[in-house]
Amino acid sequence: MSARRRPAGKHRRPGKHRRASTSPSPTVLLGTAVVATAAAALLTGPSSQALGDVKRPGSTGTTALGLGLARAAAAVPSPTASPTPSATPSTTPKARTKAAARSGRSAGAAKRSTRASRGGERGDLLEAPLAPQWVKPVERYTLTAHFGEGGGLWSHGHTGQDFAAPTGTPVKAAGAGVVVSTERAGAYGNRIVLHHSDGTETWYCHLSAFQVEPGDAVEAGQVIGRVGSTGNTTGPHLHFEVRPGGGDAIDPMPWLRAHGVRV
Repeated sequence: MSARRRPAGKHRRPGKHRRASTSPSPTVLLGTAVVATAAAALLTGPSSQALGDVKRPGSTGTTALGLGLARAAAAVPSPTASPTPSATPSTTPKARTKAAARSGRSAGAAKRSTRASRGGERGDLLEAPLAPQWVKPVERYTLTAHFGEGGGLWSHGHTGQDFAAPTGTPVKAAGAGVVVSTERAGAYGNRIVLHHSDGTETWYCHLSAFQVEPGDAVEAGQVIGRVGSTGNTTGPHLHFEVRPGGGDAIDPMPWLRAHGVRV
C-alpha cells in the first residue's frame, strides 16, 4: 500500500492571524487632507495655472498632481503660525510733550480771547453814555422874564422862567413822566402838564402845537410840543414852570441846576 502524497501545486491553507488595529496618525490625516484638497483643485480647475500644468506637453499626471499637491500644501496655513499684529509706531515722550504744550497754548489763547471779549463788553457798557434824567426844555433860547418879576402882564408876579425862541422850536420834556393834560389854559395859552415820578409837575406854556396826548409816557429830552405865542404874550417863547407835589410854583432855574442841568 503506497503512501498518500499531497497533490502538487496545492498550497497550505493559511493560518488565521490576528490583524493589528492601527489608527492613522495626525501627520497621515494632515497629508490625506492636503491630497484631497489638491485633487479637488485639479478636478474643478479654477486656476488657469494648474490647468496649464496639466496640459503642458510631456508632463504626466504624476507631475501635474505633484505640482498641485505642492501648491495646495503651500496654500494650507501652518497650524502653529499666528498673524503678527501690525506694528503701531509709539508716540515718543518728546512728541507727547510738544502736543501737550500746543494744547496748553491753545487753551491759554482761548481764555485770553474770552477775557478780552468780556473786558470789551464791560468797556462798552462803561463807555456807553447814560440817558440823562433831566434836560433843558429848549436847546437854543434867550432868557427873558425871570421868576418873581412883576408887571402888567401878570396879576401876582411872574410864576416861571421864559425861554425866548422862534415859533416852531422843539420843546422837550425836562424829565421822564406822564402827560397829565394838553389844553388851552387862558393866559397860559396852549399848555402841557407833565407829572414826574417824585410828584413834581412841570408846565410848558404858550405852545403853537402839541405832539403828545394825555396819558402818554415820555422820556427826558423827548419832543412834546413847539414854541409859540398863544395866550398872554408879547412874542414867541416858552413859559416853563416847576411845581413840586403839584403845588405852588418855585423858581425853575435853581431847580434845574440842582438836577444837573446847566442853564
